[in-house]
Amino acid sequence: MKPGQRTLLLSIGGLLALSLNLAQAKESDYKQPVTIDAGRQLVELADNKVTFTDNVVVKQGTMDVRASKLVVIRNDKGLQSMTAHGSPATYYQILDSGQPINAEAKQIHYDIKARTITLLNDAKIKQNDNIVTGYRIRYHIDREQMEAESQGGKDRVTTIFLPEQLQNMNDKEAQN
Repeated sequence: MKPGQRTLLLSIGGLLALSLNLAQAKESDYKQPVTIDAGRQLVELADNKVTFTDNVVVKQGTMDVRASKLVVIRNDKGLQSMTAHGSPATYYQILDSGQPINAEAKQIHYDIKARTITLLNDAKIKQNDNIVTGYRIRYHIDREQMEAESQGGKDRVTTIFLPEQLQNMNDKEAQN
């Protein structure tokens, strides 16, 4: 195998491992009540919208979201989406594996119907010391698929792996 192919496979393997770990978020978290604490709340009944501002904290099990503003949209069938805004808005959760995951972006959007979480504008996901950054990072929960994008060539998608994790991947590759 050529060195460039090996690096590409390691990068893809690392992204796959990171995205699979996102899929293993604590299932018990989603059965817990959602608590939203904020300095201010504005309910717009005609628009089925609630806006929380002033140091917003959202908690559900081990999940913890912090933002300067959170917009929640509902319809007759229930919750449709939640969008956290901040400089940055942050997301933290303990996965089923016991590992914490941290994410941040100026906007974090959760579309309940599409089952996607989108980090937009200065997006960053960190697990241990592995980091993925880009303009937009979208995670498709049902497909267990993560995609990271740059903004029209202005920036790049960057992935950083720990040296010992690369060595572990090399060891596994050598065994196959």
